[in-house]
Amino acid sequence: MTLSLPPWLILPILVFFYHPLARFFPKMDKDAYVRKVVAAGNQFYRRRFAQTPYAERMLFLPYCLRAEGCATVIDQEKGLLCPPECRIPCRLREMREMALALGYQDVSVVVSGRLHKKDGVLRSRDFLVRRIEQRRPNAVLGCLCTRDLREKYLRSANVSPEGSLGGHGLKVIPQVCLLKDCNCRQSSIDWQELETLIRAHV
Repeated sequence: MTLSLPPWLILPILVFFYHPLARFFPKMDKDAYVRKVVAAGNQFYRRRFAQTPYAERMLFLPYCLRAEGCATVIDQEKGLLCPPECRIPCRLREMREMALALGYQDVSVVVSGRLHKKDGVLRSRDFLVRRIEQRRPNAVLGCLCTRDLREKYLRSANVSPEGSLGGHGLKVIPQVCLLKDCNCRQSSIDWQELETLIRAHV
């Protein structure tokens, strides 16, 4: 039924009913549901995201997309850093460099706080929120898995016509590029879709 409704109405309905449905129907395909939420959200916010200058955008990339053999230099404040001497072919680094070349305000590679808790790394949500608080972008493009999205961000308080993350006291125009799986150590993504979202502009 909701598929015939406009995105501005589909999005809050899907977000509001996610937790009740997941509770009453534990065998529900949560990943498929989250993908519908993202599709509706991306459609709803797409034009305003594309209208936001690159200099007012931030990009968050996940640690799990790093190339095999990555030197993995972790900065607790800035996330995963690419050593300048690294010559390993890496699409993650390519996306980061492309966004910065376009003029993005900042690009952070988010490290898993769960996997690197012993290194003092923040939980990914806390890291992301802190970076946004520090840089104050108007728009944010994030890459994450369906599990992270539904467990950390899928709340009605985080969705409004003005933007997302309202539940954290922030308002940013979002776009999301979902990972193909929820493997925290080595995941994959549609690189063409990600590049299209990074370059989005009107």
